[in-house]
Amino acid sequence: MFGESQLFWYKIVFMAELLLSESMFVNRLKRRRFFVLRILGSLFALGALAVFFPLFSWSYNAIYASLLFILFFVATLGAAAFCFREPFVNILFCGVAAYSVQHIAFQFYSFIVNIFGINDNAPIGIYGDTVTAYYNVFSGLVYFVSYAMIYWLMYIMFASRIEKNSDMRIRSISLLLLIGFTVLVCVVLNAIITYASYDDFNSVIMSCVEISIMISCVLSLSVQFGLLTNREMKTELESVYHLWHQEQKQFATSKANIDLINIKCHDLKHQIRKIGSTSAVSESAMREIEDAINIYDSAVKTGNESLDVILTEKSLLCSANEITFTVVADGGRLGFMNDVDLFTLFGNAIDNAVEAVLKLPAEKRIISLTTNENGELFSVNIRNFCLGNVTFSDGLPVTTKGDTDYHGFGMKSIKRIVEKYGGNMSVVTDGEVFNLNLLFDIGGFRL
Repeated sequence: MFGESQLFWYKIVFMAELLLSESMFVNRLKRRRFFVLRILGSLFALGALAVFFPLFSWSYNAIYASLLFILFFVATLGAAAFCFREPFVNILFCGVAAYSVQHIAFQFYSFIVNIFGINDNAPIGIYGDTVTAYYNVFSGLVYFVSYAMIYWLMYIMFASRIEKNSDMRIRSISLLLLIGFTVLVCVVLNAIITYASYDDFNSVIMSCVEISIMISCVLSLSVQFGLLTNREMKTELESVYHLWHQEQKQFATSKANIDLINIKCHDLKHQIRKIGSTSAVSESAMREIEDAINIYDSAVKTGNESLDVILTEKSLLCSANEITFTVVADGGRLGFMNDVDLFTLFGNAIDNAVEAVLKLPAEKRIISLTTNENGELFSVNIRNFCLGNVTFSDGLPVTTKGDTDYHGFGMKSIKRIVEKYGGNMSVVTDGEVFNLNLLFDIGGFRL
């Protein structure tokens, strides 16, 4: 079993090639706690799998070899999911891309060996049941240069496009699976052709096959990352559309706030004139003055300047609509979010709450925002009363407004931002109380 065949050694080399390729695509993904221990344990387990995976006298055929490579690929996906805190579809995206790159590099090396007659039949020999392929310093140099060149080129063209906190959950999952299936078909066909060429090796035919497989894998990668680009463009377009609506809404809110301040200032001037014309101030007049001044007492301090601006504006909006808005929050823990995401997330969440309580009687016009930290977990809860007839679809409340294209985007936008930072979002209704719960693992943002 050990060292008795060229395939025994190649399965170990293949695992190393695949792991190196995958490292190019997953290096920017969010890491789980104890990442170093996880990655070391995974490498040990995968190395053991490569060494001890059994080979029998009857296993030197295309089917067994293909299953071996596919099993190794699936094992690396499991290891990546164990080490990185990402949705599995992101892991699958990177894994499929990495397998494509490894296979392109293998085919390129085989093509160079065949076309220049370096170690005849060497690529075929790696699947053999004996150690017959002869390698020297020159052939080893060709191997390393071939793989290094292809890996570097594929990194520049594709892997470098994966950014930190990138969301690779493309909408067409079926197409991603089809791309993965295409790559696996190339692997199986390569194994079949390789074993079929033992008795009648033809370097021209093999070279044509290798070129065809390389082209297929490159096209698969192009389509795969084209889907990612299309998703990013669509998300950006939705964001622009949303911000356009938000600007309209912001203008209306700002105008309402200015009108409210003007009215309160007018009332305050009236009360001051009244005080000046009388020697005494009635209790009712004092209450009116206090009510007029209270409009300026809406500032919120959370420790995060950007969040303070958002919440202060929403507090002013709530005051204008006789809504009780309470905030007990440590905004400093949200420093890992950029200002645009903070504005969109909390702006949408509180606007939704305001819209809900405006339909209720005065005693139920209450909104609360609280945060809590427990170790490396940071939670945000936004609670308000509602009519109690909330309808859900895919875990999100369905808007009751006619403009579903826009108004349905609010909760989806919140969910997208939360998941962008590796968090989780849940919506729960308890009788007439609506709870929006956000949970973040801030351990990775303490650097």
